[in-house]
Amino acid sequence: MESTPVCEFQTIVKNNPVLASTGCTPQFCQAGRLIHSDEPRVGETRPLEVVKQEALGFLWQLRQEGVYTADQYTARHVEVLKALEESEVIEPMLVDGVKTIGKTATWTQTPEELIHGIRLAWKNSRKCIMRSHYKELELCDLRHITSSVGMVKAVIEEAIKAFNKGQIRPTVFAFPPRSTSGTGPMFLSKQLLNFAGYRQGDGSILGDPSNVELTQDIIELGWAPPEPRSQWDLLPIVAMAENDAPAWADVPAELRDLVDIRHPRFENFQKLGLKWYQFPALSRLGFDIGGVQYTAAPFIGWYMDAEIGVRNLADSFRYNALPDVAKVLGFDIENYKKNPEYAEIEAMEDLPDYEQLVWMSRAQAELNYAVRWSFLQKGVSCIGTLAASSDWTRFDDEHASKHGYRLNSDPYWIAPPQGSIVPVWHRGGAPNYQPKPLIARHRFDPVKSWRRRRNIVNTPVTRLVKSGVEWVAEHVTPVQRSLCTENGTKCFTNGVPAVPEKKVHIYYSSTGTSALKLAEKLRRRVLELPGGFHVDFNILNLLDLRNITPSDPLLLVVSTTGDGRFPANGAEFEAAMKGRAQEYNGALAIKYCIFGVGDSAYPTFNAASVKLHEFMKAVGGIPIAKGLTKGNTAVEALPMKAFNRWWTFVKDCLTGEGSNEVTNESTEDECLEHHRMLATFSTGQLLSKAPAETGEGRIVMITMDLGDMDYIEMSHLRLLPYNAPDQVTRALTALGVNDASQRVPFTDPIMPTLSYIEFFQHYVDLEGKFKDLAWLSEAFPAGDRWDTDGTVLEVLERLPGLQQISDELRMKACLAMPLLRPRSFSVASSAKYIGRGLVEIMVRLHKGGRFSDKFLSAINHGDSIKYAPVNIVPGQDLISSDKHLIAICTGTGFAPVRSLLQQKIHVIKEAESRGMEVLFQSPPMSLFVGFKVHDEALFEDTLSTAQRYGLIDMLYRVPSNKQKRRVQHYVEDNKDSILTKIKEGSIYVCGAKAMVNDIAGKLSDMIGGDVRQNLGRRYVEEIF
Repeated sequence: MESTPVCEFQTIVKNNPVLASTGCTPQFCQAGRLIHSDEPRVGETRPLEVVKQEALGFLWQLRQEGVYTADQYTARHVEVLKALEESEVIEPMLVDGVKTIGKTATWTQTPEELIHGIRLAWKNSRKCIMRSHYKELELCDLRHITSSVGMVKAVIEEAIKAFNKGQIRPTVFAFPPRSTSGTGPMFLSKQLLNFAGYRQGDGSILGDPSNVELTQDIIELGWAPPEPRSQWDLLPIVAMAENDAPAWADVPAELRDLVDIRHPRFENFQKLGLKWYQFPALSRLGFDIGGVQYTAAPFIGWYMDAEIGVRNLADSFRYNALPDVAKVLGFDIENYKKNPEYAEIEAMEDLPDYEQLVWMSRAQAELNYAVRWSFLQKGVSCIGTLAASSDWTRFDDEHASKHGYRLNSDPYWIAPPQGSIVPVWHRGGAPNYQPKPLIARHRFDPVKSWRRRRNIVNTPVTRLVKSGVEWVAEHVTPVQRSLCTENGTKCFTNGVPAVPEKKVHIYYSSTGTSALKLAEKLRRRVLELPGGFHVDFNILNLLDLRNITPSDPLLLVVSTTGDGRFPANGAEFEAAMKGRAQEYNGALAIKYCIFGVGDSAYPTFNAASVKLHEFMKAVGGIPIAKGLTKGNTAVEALPMKAFNRWWTFVKDCLTGEGSNEVTNESTEDECLEHHRMLATFSTGQLLSKAPAETGEGRIVMITMDLGDMDYIEMSHLRLLPYNAPDQVTRALTALGVNDASQRVPFTDPIMPTLSYIEFFQHYVDLEGKFKDLAWLSEAFPAGDRWDTDGTVLEVLERLPGLQQISDELRMKACLAMPLLRPRSFSVASSAKYIGRGLVEIMVRLHKGGRFSDKFLSAINHGDSIKYAPVNIVPGQDLISSDKHLIAICTGTGFAPVRSLLQQKIHVIKEAESRGMEVLFQSPPMSLFVGFKVHDEALFEDTLSTAQRYGLIDMLYRVPSNKQKRRVQHYVEDNKDSILTKIKEGSIYVCGAKAMVNDIAGKLSDMIGGDVRQNLGRRYVEEIF
């Protein structure tokens, strides 16, 4: 006796004369794939017998549907066979994967046949949940239009009608079918409405990440994105008729209105600025009906809420809105940080999965609700997930009851993403088959087709502009691809040539999620650094050391399994390490740094990362910051504290920036790194400090002589403090070092030769605190208790017995001392203005600050200061820009602006002295500057001079005041002026982190989008 599935299959075959492949075989099932490898495609040349079979099968279906009577069916059967016979041609084709030559043909369908064909194709679409409405689908027959210009005009005009002011009528716009050869007409746009996606200079995406390539393709056709760019820029509609060049037009006002996504219960929801367009209209899919292929047949319908709320806006690889939605709902990272286990976390993604899930699930549900509610308020058709799911299950049940078999369906597409709370999720066992007529993707990519065609098509690319009721055609010059490449040679971002990217390799091996999370966090941090780093990111198994150049750092994040091995995605690399160590034998001078993730509860704590560290040294690797830092998940669920400390040194290596942070211990490796850093420093001379009065929070202007060193405006210098000679003498005396010129006994032969006086003056920080006091128990085994609270020098002088300790213990004590760390300061001057080799630097005094208080108060006129330039200048593009600049700064954040103003003053003075006009002078600057009242004199001289020379058109001096009016408030007060100036201008913000973020938030509110993303390289910020 036959089983029910077998009976159902026989009924399916009986009622569907033409079944296309599903891509599955007895040995291989593709049901779990998003797109099956051999899905049917339109745009293919098919053998004559296949075309005949599909044509006659379609006519038979129309007979069964009651479209034709028996006599009409017979007559039409004869007509179609005759038409196929008369249109026979011989064409190259692909049959069962083999290239051959054979006969093919086509035929013309009547409007009645076509409308029933598109309806059957929708009914047979196994990926669509709304098929119960297939009989409502309308046809707009545009088969008479054969030009690209005509296609664009027609689809826009007809789409406006089908949209019907929000009461959408599902409609297919059918253009001419494919002939027996060629590609057929096509639309370049995935949908009639698409948001642009722009790749930013830092690698991030502004807009829809799924449309980055499409956006670039359309820019090549002469489309110019709006300025400023935003997340919600609609791409133009682009069509390409057979044997014609593309034509395009911007989306008209009747269709471009967006739905603002709001929530009735959360007022701050609207501040997220989320939007979506009002209808889907797929335009790269085609209809395959009775052997006739409609390659350009966009169809408009309505959205199901989850398409937008759970996918388009929520997916991490699309707009990734859920973390921001969660904050609106009450997620606050600071509440979690009150728990010691989470004290160092920075974002939701650092929390355990179960904590993330509760917030993301709630955010997903509320975002989906907001989408549905917003469409209702707008009066635009949109169906809810539960309604659509119930509608589908009812339709499928009714079909099975009537016909004896269920409709084809693909669970991957049909089941809404909310899962088991939606009825259709539970309907397993849906038959996987594909009847014809059907809806299919095109075999050819329309953009690639145009590139192949453009050298033989004489018609130019055309832009259409609506003028009143008439369309005006304008020929446009396509942008050459060579100007849009991303290989670092001719890439442009916001009109500015990109700097060739420096490469950083990040590889990870993870047992669970900890090492992966940290590796992804590391990747984001590197991409956010100024300087345009390119990141090569992958699992450890795929690391080939031969592909790493000595100039490209290799960063490794590696966890250890419970038995001390590498995780599976690093096991292959581990297995090959012994052979590679012998093969390379010290020949690979690769800069590397490893962060290990382990659990000290296991005896194999960080065994994999230790093994990797030894291997890297064996092949010749050069360690950065000791080469290895061990994170401990026994202390923190995600070892962020150790990771952040490690990242500080990694960042130093990548950017040359200094840091105030120190590691847990000073090892010989760290001393070697410090020695290499010192080699990059020069020695300058302090000329002056002003004002003479000092106090907590005051700003001191120091003037230095740098000798022959040049610097550019808005750049930075790293200044390195050193220990005063008397402090060094006291420390050496306390440690029993009688000969200060004696060599420090490092054990590693690669360490430099240093005297104790050099080591104590320029390496260790006597004003810092010991990071490790384990050596004390060896020095005083009797268990004497000593007061170890205080600076290194204070502790040393409390321990009188130190003079008699061994050289080995003395060395341990030295390596337990913290190392001196440089501080970065922005230059506050222009050497052109104050004199070659001279520099002014604004330093805010902090009580107990290593540089600003202890070091600066101890040096005087004529004393030396070690300095090194920082290569990366965030505001460099602003120096020579001819666009308007709005500068917003507070405190020492005025320093870069001051240097820029001095440079501009110099240009004018130089021109005046020669009796010449200033050429290429940029527009005046708009300036908002905040300061403490007692620091006003340091600001006023440059500001008043700049005003006198007309360099500032809008100046708001904001001294500290009882009313607590800050620069942010004055920025808000000047919204209209700022919006006008930033249409083409730039913004520079410099100050404390809270102020910088507050300004970014207020400017984002002004422009209705993320100001950092929208302005791109025209928005520069620095945090001090």
